[in-house]
This record gives sequence, structure tokens and C-alpha cells, in this order.
Amino acid sequence: MSRISASVIIATHNRQQRLSQTLSSIAQQEFGTGEYEIIVVDDGSNPPVVIESGDETPSVMLVRVEGLERSAARNRGAAVARGELLIFIDDDISVEPDFVAAHVRAGDEWPGVLAVGAISLPDEAMATPFGRFRQKLERHEATLARGLTPGRNFCTAANMSIPRDAFLGLGGFDASITSGEDQDFALRHTAGGGRIAFLPEADAVHHDNSLDIRSYCRRAEWGSLNMIPFCLRYPDWPDNVERERVNGQVRLSAPISETATKIVKLTLTLRPISSCLFSVASLLERAAPNSRSLDRVYRLLLGIHIFRGYRKGLTLSASKNQRSAISDQPLTADH
Repeated sequence: MSRISASVIIATHNRQQRLSQTLSSIAQQEFGTGEYEIIVVDDGSNPPVVIESGDETPSVMLVRVEGLERSAARNRGAAVARGELLIFIDDDISVEPDFVAAHVRAGDEWPGVLAVGAISLPDEAMATPFGRFRQKLERHEATLARGLTPGRNFCTAANMSIPRDAFLGLGGFDASITSGEDQDFALRHTAGGGRIAFLPEADAVHHDNSLDIRSYCRRAEWGSLNMIPFCLRYPDWPDNVERERVNGQVRLSAPISETATKIVKLTLTLRPISSCLFSVASLLERAAPNSRSLDRVYRLLLGIHIFRGYRKGLTLSASKNQRSAISDQPLTADH
């Protein structure tokens, strides 16, 4: 049996068509086909994922799990991987033929490194005002040069690689965190002296469904809600301090301007108001697609939904802690 240099791990849920496109691109690598494998972890898809079997290489292993969520699903893929290097990608991206080779070269160049590739939007998305706004918002890493980066939490599980032994040694992704799990992993990696490198040549094109401001706001709200466990674990992390300052509960000791801003945000989260803002965005997309006004409305809507999600997450976390405290109380019986 030939040596397996890399295992490409893809966790998926109810995205058969997108997954097929991802598999098509990752299977057409210039890297030796017998030197890497593909592992698909189907996390409770309905109907279950189907992968056409055959004698082709690289091999595709299908692992079925039920409702583990993406962190635990990725860990399950890593547990059965044979490759010396683990490459994690999402199930809705496409990559160039040198993608696997780029990650493998990074592992050779910086042994033990956590390598993070670039992510861009498809050309059809970039043809829209919102697509351009989103790309500018997300490509903050574009200012980085190729190579080692000082950012301790710089990571995206949609396009990253790390030696298998290093990943397992850290316990993989924390299954209790479903948003920000990649940042948590990066912080644990760097806390132990690990290094992170940015690989712009390992570019992945993201074909998700959040290609308009409405769907993107729903996604941002979900992410903000589910990031609370990460925020509570690292309350002193600068990004989380800022999240709490901007979106947290009103504090009596806070400046008046900060309190006023939160009150305004609470008002803007009302459905009729946010609906009006979406209508304004739609009008500006047609009348002034490159205007600063449209940019401001996009940012306002995004901020509203991040705020809403964060508040929901805090409420759910408090309720969960309260139930846990009650269940931990000793039982007494009256005689």
C-alpha cells in the first residue's frame, strides 16, 4: 500500500449537490492520487449522502454519524484518517488542482504548522453589490503576506491543515463549540508554542447560499448566537471583550454613549424596522450599487443581527446554567 501523505476531511449535512461539486474539484489534484485520501463525514443528512463507488483514486471513505454537529463530525473524520497531514475543507467549496500540494508543501516548509488557506467568493457573487461588500468584509487576511503570522486565533476550518499527530494531541476541535471552534483550536495550538501560516496560494472558492444581505444576516445571527461558548471560555480575549462591549447587556458603569447605542440597537431589532432597512438596501442596490450609503445600510443590518444573535445566545446560556444549578442541588425528602 502506498504512503498516504494527506487526508482531506469534509463534514457535510444535507448538501449532496454542493458536496458532489466539492468532491469533483478535490479529486482532480495534481498531487499523486495514491498519496492522498478523501474522508466524507455525513452528519445525519436526510436522505443520506451517496457517493458513487469505483476503482478510481484517490479513495473516498464515507463515515456516517447522526447529529454530532460539525466540530465532532470533523473529529470523527480525523480519527479514521491515515494521512500524516489533515486538510479540512467545507462541503461547499471548490479548489484548484494544486490545492493539496500547496498544503503539503507548507507542512514541509514549517513542520508542525497550522496552515490556513485563502477563501474567496465565486465570480457570479462578485458581480453583485452585496458580493463585493461581503468579499471586502471577509478578506481581512488579504493584507497578510504569505508565511508565518503572529495572529494567535487566525484560522478557518473551511480551509486549514495540520499534522495528524498535532491535531489529535490537542484533542481536535472542541465539540461543545459550534461557532468559533476553529479560533478555539488555533488558540490552543499557539498556547502550546504552535505556529500558524497563511497560504494565499491554497485558495478555496466558497459556493454557499448566503449571497444576499438577508441570508447573510441570518447566517451572522446564527454564528453570533452559537459563539457564546467561545466568548465565555475566553472572556479576556480582545475580540470577545469588544463583542461584549458592543453587544452585551447594559452596564450601569458604561459610558452614556455606549448605553444609548445599545438601546438604539434594541429598537432596530424590531422586525418592522429591520424589514424597512432591507427594503432600503434593495432600493440602493438598484439605484446606487457602489455608494457609501449602501455600505452603511449593509453594515447596520449586519450589526443588528449580530447583536440579536449575541443577546439570544446570552439568554440561552443563562437559562442553561440555571437549569444546571437546579439539577445539581441535593434532593431532600420530607418525612
